[in-house]
Amino acid sequence: MAPDDVVTPPSRPAGGDAAARADDMTRERRRAGNTTEDATATVTARLAGAAKYRDVHPDTIADVVAGQRDGTTDPAELERRSRARLHKVAALHLLTGRLAALRRGMDKADLAGMAEPELRAWCREVLAAHVSTGERLPDLDRFYPAVLDLVPPPATIADLACALNPFTLPWLREHTDAGYTGYDLNAGFVGLAEDFLTRVYPGSHAEQRDVLVGSSLPDVDLALLLKTYHCIEDRRRGAALSLVDQVPAAAVVVSFPTRAMNGRAAVFARRHVADLTELADRRGWRLDRATLDTEDLLVITKRH
Repeated sequence: MAPDDVVTPPSRPAGGDAAARADDMTRERRRAGNTTEDATATVTARLAGAAKYRDVHPDTIADVVAGQRDGTTDPAELERRSRARLHKVAALHLLTGRLAALRRGMDKADLAGMAEPELRAWCREVLAAHVSTGERLPDLDRFYPAVLDLVPPPATIADLACALNPFTLPWLREHTDAGYTGYDLNAGFVGLAEDFLTRVYPGSHAEQRDVLVGSSLPDVDLALLLKTYHCIEDRRRGAALSLVDQVPAAAVVVSFPTRAMNGRAAVFARRHVADLTELADRRGWRLDRATLDTEDLLVITKRH
């Protein structure tokens, strides 16, 4: 090769070959649209548009994906992680019936014209369509007395992860006329509950909301966190304890199932009860406890 034909290698930045390789990798990731931020945006959009998660609050999906990225730039890996976590968070497997069928049944029913025994029987059928509220059915007549005997009479109640629990209002209304608002991240539950409340209990409401993200909740007399604390802790360690600590409520009821879904004693609740007891002691709050056959209730009174 003639001297004039010699090809001069491109100049390298100061710092040697390692710095050059790092720059090359960065440029390659940018060309591929493969930064952590890009992967997060891509996966969040894909899951938000998936039919399986169409009823899940967009804030929940974004929060779950952000919590799973752990520095990965691979959208496929991030989506795999996020889907596995979102499956647990959304807990769609706990719905044993079909929302569409429940809605058809409600549309056919003359709810406003039902006598109280008939309304309760109809609500029991709806509650049986979800594992959590279905488990509560044997104790339903005793549930609200057990709760309300341990707190000052409430004027406002917030159900922080309500699912189908708004359909227990016939039992709640036997003991209090307190204003009730149920929150849930699933639009399907919320829509069904809001329709029911509008027809039968005007003034009570259901709202789609993820109580772990977004704006603060309104101040209430009583907040319910029923059989959801351990699920929130599984989603993000410390989040449920922080929620109980920070929720603006005079009293908070946290409950745990006495048995896991496999029928064994719910030993997982022990560490959570210990954490809540320590929190109450540290804050100077009163903690009371009531145990039903299917549910263990912890009542933390912040303000008297």
